[in-house]
Amino acid sequence: MVLYDFLMIVKSSVPKNQLGDILRRTGTRVLDAGGVITDVTSYGTRTLAYEFKAPGEKHFEAHTVQMSFNCAPVVLENLKHDMRTDERVLRWIAVKDRALKPLKNFPARDPRNPLNAAAMTKDA
Repeated sequence: MVLYDFLMIVKSSVPKNQLGDILRRTGTRVLDAGGVITDVTSYGTRTLAYEFKAPGEKHFEAHTVQMSFNCAPVVLENLKHDMRTDERVLRWIAVKDRALKPLKNFPARDPRNPLNAAAMTKDA
């Protein structure tokens, strides 16, 4: 599984319960595919750096929400389809995060632990 940051910009006219519905649907897609949601952050309603134009609409403010999750890359195709077809979503982007190295690759450096005496003398 790969760690992704998924950022959504939703129309400011959308009520919070519908914003929750968008997040719930996105989270359900990830969880149903065996993924893990690691973080959800709402940045609230913010003024946009430039106006977003949609057919017959102009947007100067929008709700911004970030969701971080681990999932297979195939899941993103379903999320892309959902975001494209949902008229409440203005913009979205999925960014692949760098994988973290497993902690077992880093030897402990605690001098109080007698099991790590070899690791302490190796670097010295």
